[in-house]
Amino acid sequence: MKKALDSNSKFSIYASFCLSIDDVNTLSLLYAPLIGSDAFMLYFGLHSLIERNNMKSEEILHQDFMEIFSFKNADFLNARYKLEGIGLLMTYQASDGSYLYNLCPPLTAKCFIKDATLGLFLYSQIRKETFDFIYKHFKIDRIDTKTVTNVTKAFDEVYDSSVTNDSTYEKFAYILGKNPNMGLVIKNNKFDFDIFKKEINKDYLEVGITKEFQKQIENLAFVYKFNEREMVGLYNDSINKMGLFDYRLLKKKANLLFNYNRNMKAPILSTKIEEDYDDIVTYLDNVSPSDLLDTNLNQYPSEYLDTINQIYSDIDLPRGVLNCMILKILKDKGGELPKVNYFKRVSESWIKDNVFSTIDAIKYTTTLKEEGSSIASSSDEDDDNGGFRKL
Repeated sequence: MKKALDSNSKFSIYASFCLSIDDVNTLSLLYAPLIGSDAFMLYFGLHSLIERNNMKSEEILHQDFMEIFSFKNADFLNARYKLEGIGLLMTYQASDGSYLYNLCPPLTAKCFIKDATLGLFLYSQIRKETFDFIYKHFKIDRIDTKTVTNVTKAFDEVYDSSVTNDSTYEKFAYILGKNPNMGLVIKNNKFDFDIFKKEINKDYLEVGITKEFQKQIENLAFVYKFNEREMVGLYNDSINKMGLFDYRLLKKKANLLFNYNRNMKAPILSTKIEEDYDDIVTYLDNVSPSDLLDTNLNQYPSEYLDTINQIYSDIDLPRGVLNCMILKILKDKGGELPKVNYFKRVSESWIKDNVFSTIDAIKYTTTLKEEGSSIASSSDEDDDNGGFRKL
């Protein structure tokens, strides 16, 4: 469990930019589907407290901020982590326990969509039709210049230079534009670039191995969960007709390989920060059948253990998901454990709703409870629908 944020600690906010309408649109349509509503509101909440004259805020108590924007402590921390992870916020802590939040500008829409990580995750997060709609929203049609002549004057045809020593760029550095967003920073990547580097033919690289090339390789390996051997093969398949490595080909080949290996269109973005569920996830992933029943039932027939072991054997879902399903059905059935075929029908419903991990199962059963869904105890019609009856 991660340590909760001290709500009595103070923080200040800094930024080097003001949000434009284009930035707001990018955050709303491109970032929001990935970071969620809490992180989206936190970003704008922090930005709203920045004073325009010096681009920083006064010192604020976390408790006051959370009360203004209706944040719970854990929700604030999770939202902050998401902003940090996606490159919109940098966090610093002083020795006295106070914090400094440095807001970062969003990428432009074009850079976001073309980014090998963010664009891919967005595509996997929303429907293709929605992605196409967003893409068209930001697309700017080019002027057809085939039938016209460019008669625009050049700068030196109109202006003459009269810059003095006092009128330096340094003097006006603060109006020369906002600091660029450096993109995602991926730490603790399991991909070993040194191993990859030793196995490739560097003659295919026009300018040799650069930091940009390394970042491209490491980010793509992270997105698709490819190892060094797979990336070497993709590199060798990404040589264009000129005999040079082509990153555009690499992205296409990577997507094809991913489809082939996993029969999916794109990887799914998941959030590692799920503090509220850490204990229950650990429990469900590791509890034995006997402990599961002993903890949740006073008495039970011995054949229940055989049923659970058969569930583990016959249903291709992780142990934690199956344990969550068992607990849900035991509760809804008043402590009775149905036969394996019943669980098979329920599992088909869960799989159809993309429940493939323990955290998915916990959230799924919580959502069902909130929506008034339950497992029918006797209806044959409900059993045919995987055991769920939506009210």
